[in-house]
Amino acid sequence: MNPQDDCNTMPEIRADFHAILSEEALEKFISDMDNVACDLKTPYLASATMWQAEYTNWPFRKLNHFKAGKQILEDYIAKNPNNIEARYVRLLCQLNAPGFLNYDNIEEDRTFINTHIGTANLSEDYKQIMLFNIKKHTDN
Repeated sequence: MNPQDDCNTMPEIRADFHAILSEEALEKFISDMDNVACDLKTPYLASATMWQAEYTNWPFRKLNHFKAGKQILEDYIAKNPNNIEARYVRLLCQLNAPGFLNYDNIEEDRTFINTHIGTANLSEDYKQIMLFNIKKHTDN
């Protein structure tokens, strides 16, 4: 299968990512990503890797999940600095991460998203979802 063909599943990946409400759904999402060859999945998979920290009681395991996902996401953004979805996913991660982890590019990502969302190659529906989620997390 051509990896580009697999990018046709991105609307499903985005929807599945935002529908994760349990450890089982998270594990299923991560498992399903093994069968997707599209590179655009990487920020969502990185975030899901970090999210695993929420479902473990062991502090070192929590930190390892977070650090592994963060590294994948930061590497992806370093290679794709203009990818608005990666910036969006990183912003969500930062808004949900405990402050002591010092994961803070919030203003940089928020500014980037607000500046580029109008021209992003995404559906208008997904752009609205992005803006809604950012607003929801910053209004709390």
